Amino acid sequence: MFVAVINQADRLLPGILVEPMKHDLMLSDTAIGLINGFGFLIVYALLGVPIARLSDRGIYGTVIAICLSLWSLMTMLGAAAQTGLQLAFTRMGVALGESGSTPAAHAFIARNFPPTGRGAPLAVLGLSVPFASLSALMGGGLLGEAVGWRWTFVIMGAIGLVLGPVVLLVLGPRQDRPAGSAAPSLSLGPVLMLLRKPAFLLTVTATAFIGIGGYTLATFSSAFLMRVHGLSMGEVGVRYGLAVGIGGVISVLIAGFSADRMSARDPRWILWVLVLMIALCLPFAYAAFLVPNVWVAMVCMAVGNIMGTAYLAPVVAAVQRLAAPHLRATASALLMMFTALAGGAGPFITGLISDTLQAEYGPKALGRAMLVVPIAFTCAGILYALASIRFRRDMVAEDAPAK
Repeated sequence: MFVAVINQADRLLPGILVEPMKHDLMLSDTAIGLINGFGFLIVYALLGVPIARLSDRGIYGTVIAICLSLWSLMTMLGAAAQTGLQLAFTRMGVALGESGSTPAAHAFIARNFPPTGRGAPLAVLGLSVPFASLSALMGGGLLGEAVGWRWTFVIMGAIGLVLGPVVLLVLGPRQDRPAGSAAPSLSLGPVLMLLRKPAFLLTVTATAFIGIGGYTLATFSSAFLMRVHGLSMGEVGVRYGLAVGIGGVISVLIAGFSADRMSARDPRWILWVLVLMIALCLPFAYAAFLVPNVWVAMVCMAVGNIMGTAYLAPVVAAVQRLAAPHLRATASALLMMFTALAGGAGPFITGLISDTLQAEYGPKALGRAMLVVPIAFTCAGILYALASIRFRRDMVAEDAPAK
């Protein structure tokens, strides 16, 4: 979970530092959307599956430690960027490192917990998202004001670089496969088998829409509060960071433990929990970018952001139940690939709309553009409901977890 906090924090860091980066490197909103969207997430998506196939050979600790060291180093190198293109290349390096860590962590948890007991440990792992939001927004905002965006990149990257050898020491390089099992093939045939399952395909597609909304929020929420409501970077970091962090921790734990308890009665509740959560959060997500009061806007954004954080534990638990044991990291990598590819479109489209509406709406153009967020969440809720129809039929029977 601590590694995942660093993962998410390094990913979210440009969001809180977007305004000084934009002015320093002379970037448009469209360019910001490309760098933090497509530039980052296409690499993340395309390399996640091959690295996950290696993870499925059982070398979880080695993969996580190497990936952590790589993305931390590239975060530090981002501080030296003098152009938008140079920054984009360093963010692609961050994406390369981060693409392998999350699927390996998901597979490691699935290897050691039973099918109806994975929501809770995955929720603990999922706490990384609100904790990272809190640390990136507060730490990044305060550090950004104190030492500038470049030194903030250096400090955050150095933390992960120091931790890499510790992770390898704790998890170990050993393989963690059931005794007597053969190493999984690295071919893509099993990947196609997963994608032929309607429940799996609908679930990852729904999560892709969550990615559109979530990555848009991560890229532009701080800029929205600064431009439209006049907050400083430090004020956004503390106020919005606390709101997102506290709300995220509560919602992640509720979602994970509820999915475990309810799925023991009917496995489809793993997805139904997500549908209910989206239905409750949608009114706030729409209101967040239209209300004039800054405090109401922050509260609504924090509630709407719940879907960008609390979805992880139920979704991963659902995907792991649809995959055979030797395909668990691969299944999570496919989930991340769909989410990343679609998520990259969110910041890009939002930035393009914002630049287009700038002449008519001025600073408020970004608020209109960010209505992409609730629209994407609405599509996700519909697709999760459809996935639940085939979920029980597509599940894989599992043995007891390894001791």
